[in-house]
Amino acid sequence: MDPLKAAAATAVCLVLFWLAFRLTRRLVDMAIAGGYAEERRRLADEEAQAASDAVPQAASGDEATASLAGIVQGAPAK
Repeated sequence: MDPLKAAAATAVCLVLFWLAFRLTRRLVDMAIAGGYAEERRRLADEEAQAASDAVPQAASGDEATASLAGIVQGAPAK
C-alpha cells in the first residue's frame, strides 16, 4: 500500500475516533447532568411533601387543643 494512502487512512480513522470520543463524552455528561437534575427534583418534591404534611398536622393539633379546652370549660366539643 502506498505510504501516502496509509497516512491518509490513519488520519481519517483518528478524526473519526476523535469525533466518536467527543460524542460519547457529551452523551455521558448529559446523562450525568440529567441524573443530578432528577435528584434535585426528587429532593424538592420530598421537601414539598414534607411541608404539606406538616401543615395539616399543626392544624389538627390546634383543633384538638381547642376541643379539649372546650371540654374542660364545659362547652360541647365541635
